[in-house]
Amino acid sequence: MEKLLTNRTMHHVYRNELLNGNQYGFTPQKSAIDAAIVVKEYLEEALREGKIAIIVTLDVKGAFDSAWWPNIIVTIQDFKCPKIFIQLSKKLLKRKNSYYNYKQHTN
Repeated sequence: MEKLLTNRTMHHVYRNELLNGNQYGFTPQKSAIDAAIVVKEYLEEALREGKIAIIVTLDVKGAFDSAWWPNIIVTIQDFKCPKIFIQLSKKLLKRKNSYYNYKQHTN
């Protein structure tokens, strides 16, 4: 169900051109190599013009798993996805909660 919902939502997003043109991850016909080439060209141009160029990168481990779900729902609504996508997303994301039974693990 999760994969189906993701595919349909992304189809809506791509069809309506809702992503930033600089989005490379999870984008059809774009790869990490494409992103690296864009960065390389940007740096080469800056260096040709005698500018100083600095690159800062960040990789957040488990970023999607720790995403704030209410904001994801708001974004889906902002993208004007069909209501059924929003309803299914809410139900699916509610199931992503983790529970820890403290009483079971105490001595």
